[in-house]
Amino acid sequence: MTHYQCGSCSYQSDHLGEAQQHSHQTGHVCIGKDGAGPAGGRFGKARVVVKAGASVLAATTIGVLAWKYKGLQEEHEELQTKHEGLLSMAAGLVVQLAESTAENESLKSENDYLKSATGASKTLKSYDC
Repeated sequence: MTHYQCGSCSYQSDHLGEAQQHSHQTGHVCIGKDGAGPAGGRFGKARVVVKAGASVLAATTIGVLAWKYKGLQEEHEELQTKHEGLLSMAAGLVVQLAESTAENESLKSENDYLKSATGASKTLKSYDC
């Protein structure tokens, strides 16, 4: 009977399907032992190694993509926080602008009054001795 041994840990199995499942789950490579190999002639062991290598490559690729996704997600959250801060600052500036405009209008009205005949008369009378 064929016996499969993991090259990275102590896993052993007599069934090819279980050995392949172990390879897919862990990324380890299982090799046929005791002269027995998978059906397919002298290239059978090479096929197992190639399949296991492809599994390792796929697992590594998934890991890199997950890592990159996490990095992009953190960057997105950071930009979201900056965006919210800028919106808050802009809202504060709009309020200050509105207050300044109202104060400017009030001062303009007072200035217009003081330039008018009535305002000028009252101002001059307040300086009479």
